[in-house]
Amino acid sequence: MLAQLASGILGYAEQTADGSAFRLPYPANLQLALDRLTLLAWHQETEPPASVVELLSWAGIAFAEWPIDLPDADVDPEESLLAYGRPTAICEELGSLRGDVEGEMRENALIRAVMDRTQAAQAPASYVAFRRLLVEHPVLTALELDTRLADPELALVADQVRQAYPEAPPEAAADGLVRTCGGCHGLLLPLDDDRTWTCEDDSCAAPGTAGPTHLAAEGVRWLRRELRTFITAPGRAELRIAQAVADMGVPVELWPDFDACDLSVFADRPWVADVKAWRNPTRLGRALRARMFTVPADADRAYIVIGQEQVRAQQRYIERLRRICPAVRPGQRVVAVSEKQFVEAVRRRVENES
Repeated sequence: MLAQLASGILGYAEQTADGSAFRLPYPANLQLALDRLTLLAWHQETEPPASVVELLSWAGIAFAEWPIDLPDADVDPEESLLAYGRPTAICEELGSLRGDVEGEMRENALIRAVMDRTQAAQAPASYVAFRRLLVEHPVLTALELDTRLADPELALVADQVRQAYPEAPPEAAADGLVRTCGGCHGLLLPLDDDRTWTCEDDSCAAPGTAGPTHLAAEGVRWLRRELRTFITAPGRAELRIAQAVADMGVPVELWPDFDACDLSVFADRPWVADVKAWRNPTRLGRALRARMFTVPADADRAYIVIGQEQVRAQQRYIERLRRICPAVRPGQRVVAVSEKQFVEAVRRRVENES
């Protein structure tokens, strides 16, 4: 039910993303989720939400504050589906389990178009440049976007880059200004008083750090929601790991062979990694049970690597992930480890081989 509700919220957010007035009907998943939640509330002898509007108000509070019990849900008590009126990363994760069809189609179609174009041109550097851009610059002004597209590597996929960066929503501006976060380089969103600003990324390592401020008239562009969740967030860990490994003098490739994996470390007997930034290990475990990444035949070891932000937020993250998904326990073909554990394993191999 929660996955269906999350998918409906994502559909609703997409329909209202341009700031225009919403027109009925609501997305089918929202109405179906309301029906299922109503039955659950009646079963628990609790008052259900009276309408989709009230259901959306429930989505904006922590699950612990819901008037019904959710004993079998893959959520934590402090999580919510909406924050400041926008879908949270938790909503994205739950929606992907149900199938946020529109978001999945956009992401897959966009990434596939970039892959097809760069593969046809035999330009893996263009694919890497595209992925780096999405990770390092979730916010760009119109001029900055044009300037970056002058780079030949990105010019090859200029159409896809523009599709990835729609205009920032009207509510991102206050007093004619758009502010960014110095921690994650995403947007800071103003609260109702237009004096308090908050980072929209709940996994940001430094949400109180101010980044550059832009005039709204500069045409600020903000990376699409699903790309921020499933590419930018894990991408921060991917770049950190690549830099740490390179500093050891070890060969490392980002998104090799047009994204066969996220990282390939060592030229001889390579280690490969799929990096994840899911907030909830149980949800990730269920997703991995449904679809594990394909390990290249020449890989000596394969890992699911969890970013430091997620492990810091939940100290037993790896333990919980391995419990829900036995396929990533030690001794298996793919092993789940933290970002720190992966870097330390690389360091031990370097020391043993020196």
